[in-house]
Amino acid sequence: MKQIVYIANSKSQNIDVWKFYVDGKMELIQKVNTDGHVQPMNFIKSKNLLYVGVRPKNRILVYNIKNNGNLEKKNEIEIPGSPNYISFDFNKKFLFCSSYHHNSLSVIPLNNDGFLKDPIQIIHNIKGCHAALLNIKYNILFVTALKEDYIYLYQLTEHGVLKNTEQKFIQTKLKSGPRHITFYPNGDFIYTINELNGTIDVWKISIQKNIPKIQNIQNISIVEKNIISNKYWSADIHLTSNGKFLYVSDRVLNSISLFHVNENDGKISFFKKYSTEKQPRTFCIDVYNKYVIVASQTSNRFTVYSINQKNGDLNKLNTYFTSGEEPLWILAYKI
Repeated sequence: MKQIVYIANSKSQNIDVWKFYVDGKMELIQKVNTDGHVQPMNFIKSKNLLYVGVRPKNRILVYNIKNNGNLEKKNEIEIPGSPNYISFDFNKKFLFCSSYHHNSLSVIPLNNDGFLKDPIQIIHNIKGCHAALLNIKYNILFVTALKEDYIYLYQLTEHGVLKNTEQKFIQTKLKSGPRHITFYPNGDFIYTINELNGTIDVWKISIQKNIPKIQNIQNISIVEKNIISNKYWSADIHLTSNGKFLYVSDRVLNSISLFHVNENDGKISFFKKYSTEKQPRTFCIDVYNKYVIVASQTSNRFTVYSINQKNGDLNKLNTYFTSGEEPLWILAYKI
């Protein structure tokens, strides 16, 4: 069990590379300068490549991941908007990059080595385009438009071009602000965190007359029923790979909330809210579903929690300082 944790420190323009030990302890082994305010990260495991978005000179950088987890820059391209989220298609032939500030989504092809080519499609006027994630089972790209309370739906052609599905979008509650997305392992259920009203939407995909249809089956608060907050600033959402436990963060409440997932109907039930790091914009679950790692955007610290395998309960283990300022993205990688 060998893992590396990458942390993107935006203000200081660098990436931390941490060695993650089996007991939950961590050791900083590299600090990589990015020459730009770094934010989203993602990787292609089969090619040992890490993709990183930076701004204000909007680019995507590509790093080779060495056997020990250290990074070596290999490739970069300029992109038309400031990057907020990076994801891929199933075959890792195309990269999707959303831009919140430029209200756009870019489709970028990859060559056989995994390096970036110029964008082949740019979709504009997606207001507050915060995330884009492909549901592989149904070949539908879910694209959140935070400022519109919409989630746009696109199908990916074999040539990498996105086209509208029969159901062009799904609508969230007014002034909810859909932000990030995760899928149930079987692909039939979708979970979205709403930034502005502190709720999670659960969506179900069904086939009607050979056409995929998405319906909302649940909207639930990230806090207990008897707790009322005047303001939310919800941020991140992650599901354990076995589909049992769902975690979400909020930057006003400085919290992580845990939900249990019903494997039969995909609905979730609130279990517990944890006070955590200040302004937890980003967190991740390790590759073995044993730990949750939560970073503070303002105090430049992150905390490692162990996951109770029976009920998902979090137990605080260790807290560390990042090497830089304003951690905006955290990612676990198996080596």
